[in-house]
Amino acid sequence: MQLKELRESPDDIVTVLELSEINSLLTDKVLSNIRFDHLNICIEYNDEFENNLRGFAEFIEQNPAKISSMGDIGYHIHFAPGKKWKDYKEYEIKEYNRFLDVLNKVAGDKVVHCSVINKYDMDTVYITERNELAKLGQEIQGDIEYWKHLKVLDYGESSIRFLPGVQLPDSLQVLNIGGGYALETLTGFKMPPKLKTLLAGQGAVHSIDNIVFPATLESLGLEDNKIYLLNYVEFPATLKHLDISQNRIESLRGVNFPEDLISLNLGFNPIDSIKGVKFPETLRYLEVSNIPNESMTGVKFPDNLEVLNLQSSMTTTRGLKLPSNVKTLILTGNGVNSINPLKLPNSVEILYLNDNNIKTLNKVQFPTALKELYLGDNMITTLKNVTLPPTLEILDLQNDPDAEEHEKYITTLKDVVFPPNLKVLKLGYHSIKIIESIDFPYSLTSLYLSYNDLKLIRGVRFGNYLKLLDLSGNPELTNIDNLVLPESLAELRVPVELIPNLPAYIIDRANKKQLLIKKGFSP
Repeated sequence: MQLKELRESPDDIVTVLELSEINSLLTDKVLSNIRFDHLNICIEYNDEFENNLRGFAEFIEQNPAKISSMGDIGYHIHFAPGKKWKDYKEYEIKEYNRFLDVLNKVAGDKVVHCSVINKYDMDTVYITERNELAKLGQEIQGDIEYWKHLKVLDYGESSIRFLPGVQLPDSLQVLNIGGGYALETLTGFKMPPKLKTLLAGQGAVHSIDNIVFPATLESLGLEDNKIYLLNYVEFPATLKHLDISQNRIESLRGVNFPEDLISLNLGFNPIDSIKGVKFPETLRYLEVSNIPNESMTGVKFPDNLEVLNLQSSMTTTRGLKLPSNVKTLILTGNGVNSINPLKLPNSVEILYLNDNNIKTLNKVQFPTALKELYLGDNMITTLKNVTLPPTLEILDLQNDPDAEEHEKYITTLKDVVFPPNLKVLKLGYHSIKIIESIDFPYSLTSLYLSYNDLKLIRGVRFGNYLKLLDLSGNPELTNIDNLVLPESLAELRVPVELIPNLPAYIIDRANKKQLLIKKGFSP
């Protein structure tokens, strides 16, 4: 658990206090009268680690009534990445254990969330002697043994091969033992009977055959491991979300996925064909990206899919049959030459077709509900005579500056008709030289024209919703006297060559802090 996550929680009003401010819970007229639903204590290893642990322990010990008034309690301790557990000072470990003891004595029954991050470095994988493994198991047990009502345990980023004899509390609902690239097996410990979420990604697990998962499990994350086969895996019928991306799975023949699965991620596996795979009809999200599959001919996707990610998953789109209700469709990097043969469903709202071989958008019939369209890194040279749906809000034709040198670019916006509800237009890294006599949609909020060959902008009109205008990376654009910027503009990005020649009204707005000017350096 990161402090950033707590601050961004959409359902809670979060009050953040440094240790030096913690007494305000007692002295502040407002804070002292609030009964907080949650108390989260965050401690990161640094030079003050010992003092911080002691400070929290003393406050808890001296104010048991205040701590007991909290709804529930979580604590999150981030040890130093790469630091060996044996290299921690004896007094640091003593203060850590004292913190746990004090918290347990004052409010142990209220602790529902425990995060112990980066505790064990990669040297731990070399522990093989029975007595040393037993000691390791006891140390891990000591981190959690007090908490009888624990619901969430985050033991991530530790390089441990397995949990040797660790007894997890029956109350546990969420377990994260991922990270560290060391976990070899899910055996060696009993899974709690109420477990709903198990996260064990970024490990070294090579098989999940014969693993007895709890009958309550709803979410299983095993991404970035070394799993080869799924044929003999018995997934619980309750499973709703499964991520087995970035493994070594070559075939899905004979794999039985749970019937009520909602999301499935199979991306970045060496799967040579998905023909004949039976996907659950309940699926809403499916990712089968970055696989060496040649064709989707004969593949039946569930009709209820809302998100389908097929990025870099075929050498030809012939035979591809798309589900009729899909809303987000990702077809990046599939060698698409033309859009119409794809027979895109009208339900599509977000469409990724970037990094393909599309040459023209003329006479393309876009989905009638389309809101976002991504077409960068293609071979498109003009938007003239292109009919874009009136529903479109984001049009992204920006090329990737780190990709191979492009041969085809958009060179002009003359006679282009933009959709009336367009909010974001990205045209970076093309070869547009002049922009004149264009009325951009009144609804436009962001316009990106970075790294073109711009020399002149005049006769251009914006609506009063424009917030960001990016002209950076255009060294020959040394004058924008003929460009009237709306008062709504909050950020202007310009090439460094333009800075000395900015109109007075722009400088005045910047001085009044009404406009942020950022300079971008030319290539």
